[in-house]
Amino acid sequence: MSNTSCHMCTNKKSTSPNSSDDFSGQNLDSPVNALVFSTAVVIGLLSPLAIVGNALILATIWRRTFLRTSFHFVLSGLVVTDFLTGLISQPFYASFHLINTTNSAVIQDNPKVVNAIGFIAGLSTFLFVNVTVATMTLLSVERWSHMSRRSFLTSQRRYFASIVILVFPMPSLVVYILALSKPALWYTLFQITITNLSFCYLIISLAYFKVYKIVRRHQLQIQANGISQSFGQPAIDLAKYKKSVASMLYIFLLFSISFLPFAVSNAVVLITTHEDTLIALKLSTVFVYLSSSLNPVLYFWRMRDIRNGFKQLLASLRT
Repeated sequence: MSNTSCHMCTNKKSTSPNSSDDFSGQNLDSPVNALVFSTAVVIGLLSPLAIVGNALILATIWRRTFLRTSFHFVLSGLVVTDFLTGLISQPFYASFHLINTTNSAVIQDNPKVVNAIGFIAGLSTFLFVNVTVATMTLLSVERWSHMSRRSFLTSQRRYFASIVILVFPMPSLVVYILALSKPALWYTLFQITITNLSFCYLIISLAYFKVYKIVRRHQLQIQANGISQSFGQPAIDLAKYKKSVASMLYIFLLFSISFLPFAVSNAVVLITTHEDTLIALKLSTVFVYLSSSLNPVLYFWRMRDIRNGFKQLLASLRT
């Protein structure tokens, strides 16, 4: 669920989760608001890292210094989403909460502007989270098809996959917008979110299990026959594919660490509005945005083609 949407739980009188009334009636010196202010500052500082880091990854991929594959096409979608998160969601989220926790005069004088900032922060975050989940799912399926020696993402299928990823968040976004005026719909939105996440995690888990079985099958045949062929298929470089699969698992692990605590916190907040729960929710928000800043570091570390392409990019800029 979006970050601003959960403020409905902090003020039962609020009809909109992005309403400036969510904080104006609270003690700005309270532990929750102090934590909100701290997380907003951290998220604001993370924004430039996400923008610069992901911009460099995109420049490296699209400069064509190495052979681009279907994997790089899907990865580019994930990088673009992280870039837009740093460019749009993080600054608006930080601005909204810094205003709400430090400047009640601005809220009273410009309530529509403050609400608009909160709306953009919440809607964009909800959009990018859903797109990230869908892209991660496509990335795992692409690795599965690649290990199976199948051509999954042809030119036509790439366009189809792009459309599916963009359409995937639409039902949630429609309910999100309607919930701003009908708070009862937040529970419907939560159910949709859980369904989407569960479905995508199921597909991702299945894809990686299939990849593991393929690698394991080749390992056993190599040990038994001393060759690296299976069922008449061309030989595969097990060391190379193991590293590729490990890299994707690192990406998925970072994704899980970043998003699962936030999803669990939202679920708990819908049940109870205890202050400790709200504190946990605010802390988990930092992890959501942190992934957009850490992903580029992970790509440079685990992907040799990205790393070498970036070195060539730097060399060309110096000349």
